[in-house]
Parts: sequence; C-alpha cells; structure tokens
Amino acid sequence: MRLCILTREFPPVTRYTGGIGTQYAILAAELARQGHDVHVVTVAPDASGGDRSIEGIELHLLSAGVVAHLRPVADIGWSLAVDRALRKLGSFDVVYAAEWGADAWRYAHHRGSGALVTNLTSSYVLMLEASGRTRSLRGRLGLAVQGSLERAQAERSDAIVACSQAILERLRVHWDIGGIRSAVLPNTLDVARTRALAATGDLPRGFPTGGPVVAFSGRLEVRKGVHELVAAMLEVWESRPEVNLVLLGGEGRARRGGMSRRLRELAGKHADRLYLLGHQPPERLFPAIAAADVVALPSRWEPFGIAALEAMALGSPLILTSGSGFEEFFERERDGLMVPPREPGSLAHAIGRLLDDPSLCRRLGPAAAATAELYDAPAVTRQHVDFFERLASGAT
Repeated sequence: MRLCILTREFPPVTRYTGGIGTQYAILAAELARQGHDVHVVTVAPDASGGDRSIEGIELHLLSAGVVAHLRPVADIGWSLAVDRALRKLGSFDVVYAAEWGADAWRYAHHRGSGALVTNLTSSYVLMLEASGRTRSLRGRLGLAVQGSLERAQAERSDAIVACSQAILERLRVHWDIGGIRSAVLPNTLDVARTRALAATGDLPRGFPTGGPVVAFSGRLEVRKGVHELVAAMLEVWESRPEVNLVLLGGEGRARRGGMSRRLRELAGKHADRLYLLGHQPPERLFPAIAAADVVALPSRWEPFGIAALEAMALGSPLILTSGSGFEEFFERERDGLMVPPREPGSLAHAIGRLLDDPSLCRRLGPAAAATAELYDAPAVTRQHVDFFERLASGAT
C-alpha cells in the first residue's frame, strides 16, 4: 500500500515529541519493514524544509515557520500547508492523521489524494473535561478553535481508528461520527527496543540512589493526576519518610515552571524527597522506570496510556486508575494494581501495598511484561494494515 501519515511530531526529526509522535514513528517504521510505501509529512527541524529518507520512510519536511504562531493560528496554517503538500505528492491508499490539532482539517474538505482515516488519540474536548478547565476563558477559546477544527476533520473522514473503545464512545457523544466506519486498534510499542534501552541506557542525572523510588512518567499536568500522586505520597511519607518520588516529564510551554512549583509546595516538609527530573529521552527514561520500586500513573482519564504499556514491558510494579483506556489492556491484580481516579487515599494504600510486599511485585511484573508483548509493533501494525486494505478495497 501507499500510505501517508500526517503529524507535527516525529522522532528523531522534530524538536518536540509526545505520545502521538512516538506512536507514529513506531508504526511508520514497522509499515516500511512490512513492505509498504510509507510517507510522513511533518515539521522540519529548521526553516529549510525538504525531503529525506529514514528507515525506509519518505519524510516530507515542511518549514517550521507555519507552526511558529499562537496555537489557533498554527493549527490552521499547518493544516493548509499539509493540504498543499498532499496535492503535490499524488495519490495514496490511505492518509492517516490524529484528530489532535486537526492536521488534516483542510484536507478533509476534499480528500483528493486518498481516503482519510482520522486516528482518535486524545481530542481537545476530552482533555478539557479531564483537566477541569471547561469554564476557563482559555479553555472556551481553545474549544471554539482547536476543538471545532478537530470535530470538522473527524466528521468529514472516510473512516475512524480509535486507540481505545473508551475514546470512541466518548467522542461519539460530542461529535457526529456514529455513522462513519470505525475500528478500535490499540497503540503499540517496540518491546525489544524498550527493553534494550532500559538495559543499556543510563539513569537520568539526579535520580535518587538511597531509599525506595516511586516513579511517574508523563507530562506534569492536572489530567495526569500529579496532584493526587503528591497528595498520596504525603500519606506514604508519614510512615515511610525515606521513600523518594521521581517525576519524569516536562511541563507545557505555558506553565513556565508553575506546575513544578505547585507540586513542591504541596509536598511541603517532604519536598526534599520530590525529584522533578523533567522530560527524558528514552535512553534515560526507560532505565529510570526499570529501576523504580513502584510506577504510579494516576491519570484522571486516559484515551490509552502508552507510558503504562512501557512500564509493563519493563516488568515494573505498576498502579493505574480505573474508568478509562487503561482497562482495555491492563487487568487489575494480574498486571498490577488499579485504584479509582482522584482518590489519593486509595493510591497511597496501593503504593504501600507494593512497597511492603516484594512477593506481590515479583508476581505482577512478569505478568505485565507478558501482556505488553501482545501490543508489540509487528502484530498491531498488521491490524492497521488489514483495516486499511479493507477500507481501500471497499470491503465491509
């Protein structure tokens, strides 16, 4: 098949990489290994743009100038630039793009280069709900612009791929996509590479060497439950003051250190046991996750949760929250522990359980690692290819 992926983040090319970019880099590389003609339209690392090949993938790099503005302007400008690029690249069997940021908003109006498949990964409206900012001025403005662009792209798509049943069901409430052909195809992971980097990489600078470690991986934002995690640790620290809390993730550009400051204030007299190590590349992130005694990812809501899958692949004792995409690949008491979101007391109890029961950790870790292998890149990529081929052929 001839396939095109649209994304503003694509490691190691782009300056910023989040979950979407990580997923598309794995998927694109595996599609190329399986013999498909894979093109990726993404942001150039500088102002020059141009084309290049990497791992059998044809990269089409658009000048970073089109995204160097305020978010609403950047979304529209980027989408227009992507549409112009697609017109030059010819026809594809499938054009694949996340709904976040509406990369394919303009292309969705005509879909002249091939069937548009929108990948439901997060969406502005759901992130707004989970963070509790539905009534803020910034939230309302973002929903009016980014949210409307995302909805327009999805509702004009030829097909929908959702990373979980949870996000598909929730967005069907907000958007008119119930009649569009859809499939739930999970996120994926290069399991062998994840484990190799954990084994050969170095711990991040500042990683604590004395006392047990509870680790968190992800952006430092309300939706990820970082406030609840620090609140839970206040209970843990009362009986086990030697435990360290390591937060592996950066803040949004708008925060400028504000979230880190708030978390230190919340930790109070135990702030010396709080380690804010910022965003880490995989070669330092995975060794840190593997070295942790407990990994806690207490999101208020997650469409899927690739950080959880990474921790599972490494056999880390893991605590997740119920009621979202986590439950579609994680079984409580088999792969780890699960607690309700927004309940620091339940989270503190689960952390104490794992710290106090090494035999439980030894049972949960291998089971989680085995589960993660079901989401390895070759198998999940074949699921995508099967759906794309059926879509292109018109089969039901």
